[in-house]
Amino acid sequence: MAAGDADATRSELAFVKMSRSILIHKYGSVFSKAGLATLVLNKGTASQFILFESRHLSSAALTKVIKWTAVNIAGLGAFDAVSGATQITQIAPSAGSSTVPAKAGELLNLIYQITGAPKRAKSWAVIGELPPGLNHLNSTNSNTDGITGIPTESGNYRIMIRAYKEANNSGSNYFTKTFMIEVAPDTQPPAISTHPLSLTTTSVREETLQVIATGNGLKYQWYKGNSGDTSAPISGANAESLIIGPLDEDTSYWVRISNDSGFIDSKTANLEVLDDYDSWASETFGSVNINPELTAPDKDADDDGLTNEMEYILGNSPIKQSIDSETTLRLQNSKLEVSFQTEPAARKGYIGLERAYSLEESSDISKGSWTPVQGHQNIIGNGQKITISTKLSDKTKYYRLNVKLREKS
Repeated sequence: MAAGDADATRSELAFVKMSRSILIHKYGSVFSKAGLATLVLNKGTASQFILFESRHLSSAALTKVIKWTAVNIAGLGAFDAVSGATQITQIAPSAGSSTVPAKAGELLNLIYQITGAPKRAKSWAVIGELPPGLNHLNSTNSNTDGITGIPTESGNYRIMIRAYKEANNSGSNYFTKTFMIEVAPDTQPPAISTHPLSLTTTSVREETLQVIATGNGLKYQWYKGNSGDTSAPISGANAESLIIGPLDEDTSYWVRISNDSGFIDSKTANLEVLDDYDSWASETFGSVNINPELTAPDKDADDDGLTNEMEYILGNSPIKQSIDSETTLRLQNSKLEVSFQTEPAARKGYIGLERAYSLEESSDISKGSWTPVQGHQNIIGNGQKITISTKLSDKTKYYRLNVKLREKS
């Protein structure tokens, strides 16, 4: 037996750290995803091997792995191999140091042991804030404990490790060691795989914008405006998604995603507000006690001869009978004079729309016979009163006022 082997087997307790991300091929055996492997060597013989994958190893392979492991950790020290005061010592990743190097996004296995103690520690405790992504292994009846996981945020984290003589972290008989876990930033800045999408909404509806990004330790900040303009941050908007609305006007949003390695700005998501009959009906009928069936477009809720959809187009109330006293038709100096009051499309239910008025004429009022009166088409209603005069002809003529809602030009 080699001298290194003999020294190692005289140690009662030894430890080995195996990375989750690396498959270790040794003596024909394969290990994977082992956060902490503990070898207990008793008087030179392998008495116990605590490892999740151990059931996959043959006894011959196990003996070889133990031998290989003992050789590689010889000199780190077991509790009965160190003379002097009892202390807690880091075994891995930086043996003997009080500083624990780590990197955001990469597996960390911090292993430490109490040396020089006459008896095994019955329980362990971690005092202080661990980096996000790390977990305490919380060993019991063992002189070895550890912290493992993938840290997600960089920074320096000071923690205190306690090894208790009694179980359940009880009693005042314990040993303490302070470690500084230094998590370096992930080398990769954020990347966006899905940008928030532009969409069309109404003045009575909420919408959700979503961004999908990759990277570690991501932080989000949404802004109003065009991408790159940080003058209008949205308070509390620090997640992957943003719930907005209802909106009264077209608005743009974007999000900045950052971590310790940099940041990236999303594309601008443009939200266009364009109302329709449903948004108008929700706003108009929502505050009154009315049979829901009477709110359909083809119903006449106020029984005034105009359907709800006609009331919507004209700008009238569908729950109060409307009398049009503003539209007049008269002869004036051999001319036909039509006067009417326009109604602006300016409240909820009409956002993004405009009301256009056109004068049409027909000789027999049959379907398809109506033609526009030139010069009097698509007059946009802004609350103004309109008077149209047209020269009369010898033929019989019929006139009508056509009103329609359309997207703002």
